Amino acid sequence: MRRNLNFNIKKMETKFTEQESLAVIGEMINRARNNVQKGAGTFMIFWGTMVAVAALLNIALVYILHWLSISPKYSFNIWWMMLPAWIVSFIIERKRDKSAIVKSHFDNIISSLWRAFGISNVIFLLIIFGLSYSLQEHNHFFYMINPILLLMAGIGEFVTAKVCRFRPFLHGAIAMWAGSFSCALVVMLFKNGNGVLVQFLILAACMIIGFVVPGYKLNKLAKESHV
Repeated sequence: MRRNLNFNIKKMETKFTEQESLAVIGEMINRARNNVQKGAGTFMIFWGTMVAVAALLNIALVYILHWLSISPKYSFNIWWMMLPAWIVSFIIERKRDKSAIVKSHFDNIISSLWRAFGISNVIFLLIIFGLSYSLQEHNHFFYMINPILLLMAGIGEFVTAKVCRFRPFLHGAIAMWAGSFSCALVVMLFKNGNGVLVQFLILAACMIIGFVVPGYKLNKLAKESHV
């Protein structure tokens, strides 16, 4: 009788310990998800601003070069400013990683996700420019750049929203997907070169709504959580 009683007590302690362990693990996951590092949104603010400014400058340069009787195609050289932007972005992330006291597994997942997004962008652009050069079909391929980039950005924000449980990222993903569809629709509505300019305008709006605004909200949340 005593042996059976001891066995039951040990069995209850084991079950309780397992349940308690699961509860602790669940609490740790929730804390990791809700632990927002200071400056976490700076990366998105930086890239959102850079891309939006480059897109608007591209539109302005088209009209300026046309007024100066220079080929508007040279306006696309403004996008070379993305190269030094990558260096600045790398410095920002390195500085934030060093200042972070704790970096959770979720932080590593998000970092890897956006790193894969950046690599995918580079490969995609190399494919587009390679095909346009070899097939001499510049306009058709260039119309694909903005819709595909916005589509991939929407995927990245959607996954980030689910992992971080931060609703502004979900709104940003919806904005990116809507912008991607709008850019594709522009190609069907505008049969002249103005379609690219409208795409750049949509791109600028999407980066502000989808990157800059959620980035500011994330930094505000991080500041409040560390007060």
